[in-house]
Amino acid sequence: MRLIKAIEEHARRTPQKTALSDGTRTLTYGELLNEAARMAAKLKSADCQRLAIAGDNGIEWIVADIAALSMDIPVVPLPVFFTDAQRASVLASSGVTHIALAGALVPTAAQALPPLPAGTSKITYTSGSTGAPKGVCLPQSGLEAVAEGIGEFLGTAYAGRHICALPLGVLLENVAGVYTALMTGASVFVPPLGAIGFQNPFRPDFGALLRGMVEARATSVILVPELLRGLMAAVQKFALMPQALSFAAVGGAKVAPELLAQARLLGLPVYEGYGLSECGSVVAMNTPAQHRAGSAGRLLPHVRAHVSGGEIVVDNPCFLGYLGETPRGGAAFATGDLGAIDAGGFVTLQGRRKNLIITGFGRNISPEWVESELLAQPQIGQAVVYGEGAASLKALLVPAAEGADLKAAVAAANKNLPEYAQVTDLREIPRLRAEDGFMTGNGRIRRDMVLQHFCQGEKT
Repeated sequence: MRLIKAIEEHARRTPQKTALSDGTRTLTYGELLNEAARMAAKLKSADCQRLAIAGDNGIEWIVADIAALSMDIPVVPLPVFFTDAQRASVLASSGVTHIALAGALVPTAAQALPPLPAGTSKITYTSGSTGAPKGVCLPQSGLEAVAEGIGEFLGTAYAGRHICALPLGVLLENVAGVYTALMTGASVFVPPLGAIGFQNPFRPDFGALLRGMVEARATSVILVPELLRGLMAAVQKFALMPQALSFAAVGGAKVAPELLAQARLLGLPVYEGYGLSECGSVVAMNTPAQHRAGSAGRLLPHVRAHVSGGEIVVDNPCFLGYLGETPRGGAAFATGDLGAIDAGGFVTLQGRRKNLIITGFGRNISPEWVESELLAQPQIGQAVVYGEGAASLKALLVPAAEGADLKAAVAAANKNLPEYAQVTDLREIPRLRAEDGFMTGNGRIRRDMVLQHFCQGEKT
């Protein structure tokens, strides 16, 4: 297990270097090994067969993850934004025998262990297009390959102090954030989410996120587009800049090139990436050394992929299969994402195959393309475009702030779009949240759920 060996090597070479801190407590690399060993002993004593990790971000979450890994115990992260029904579904379908919560180990009432594909180390649940989460079975070797690839792309110059701004139950933070940092010898700052502005997830305090990054002297962070927009607004409002920040990865959903350009003008070192749970979180990424504007980045060193019928296909995903379904046996994975891969391995995304809109005039339009133009307008916080079979496109819009002029914002976005792709009808809706089932943990809008809820009776 390369992650464990990397931590052991850092503990041998720099035992006093900080591995984890949460604002009140600190663990050096040497202490991290000891804490993980103590937790592993608890798991063994309890005869834990499958471990769910729940609760807020913190040192204990990561310690439990590493301890389970060292014991070859499959881990099921429980995202904090899952509803009670979703949590119950996860626990029932995965056969979790124990739950780790804030350092405690709580047994469940599991009666049986559903079969897993051989080599399953982590079962991450995606919300999918329905409310029932779907378990994605992943091997540790694949997750480590992702973390190693990110570390190779960034180099040791960026192995500084990573701040966890996303919930650890999200694979992107768990693997691309924590695993990468620990494998490269960086320090991970993992405060409770409430300490950096997410005490009330319905109304994030982006000023608190910005101040947390500044005070921690964070050198790296992973953001979803919604967090990037909020952080940009806070930088402008408070005239405060996270000066130590050298790399901010933005992923989880398509990012408007204009938004990235605006962020860089503010001084934020933002770089778009692309990935899927079925591929261990990250497939491609831009970096300071390898950056192509308008792309979602270059394929990680271990990733092999091609385009078939306009769809991106990953030839070697670290994907063993969905829980309860036939193991995949290393088969290639058709991502459902439309795009292109150039000779240099850079990926350009054009939208989701299943989301294509065919207008009444026979035009094929990717809604993500139009939405990226809408989201480049500072007045618009979230956008969902639709209009299957209609003469023109419609949009459900969430204002970025109270009093935002959405009509003016749409007019500005339309100037960058051909006439057939312009939005002619808009409607303001409340903020879309993962807690309500309208978004995934990575910030991707669950389009089917949104349209079903807000557009009953309309053609979508």
